[in-house]
Amino acid sequence: MLPKHTLMSNNTILPLTNEAHRAMVIHKAAEKYIKTGITNNITDALRRYLDSDAGPDEQIPIFITSPLLQAIRSALRSARPTCDECRTGINLQNGATDQAGRKWLTAWICPKCHRIEYSNQSLSEWLEILKSEIRRGAVQP
Repeated sequence: MLPKHTLMSNNTILPLTNEAHRAMVIHKAAEKYIKTGITNNITDALRRYLDSDAGPDEQIPIFITSPLLQAIRSALRSARPTCDECRTGINLQNGATDQAGRKWLTAWICPKCHRIEYSNQSLSEWLEILKSEIRRGAVQP
């Protein structure tokens, strides 16, 4: 069972943060499944620990990235579009709603000036566009 609080060196008791709680569970999973040689993959170790060993107070969400998202991230490393206004690299968001309440499949968002370009192209379509840009040499990988 994980402690709900941590004792600091000055005898102050502080509640564990979500990050500290998550780190403790991941550490336990690594100790049980990686250091013993059962697996060398932390995601696999964490899944095994959560499925077999973790108590109810140790359950944490795990985020598995889909192959599509991994491919998009990889393509964006080579072909990230830039904002027309400030020339900062923009981020692709899956699913967006504009100020009028209209839903869009994706949106390109500038983290610097917050300019948003909405699109009805799916993540798969954007991946193909990015790959095409790389192939035709529009961007340097």
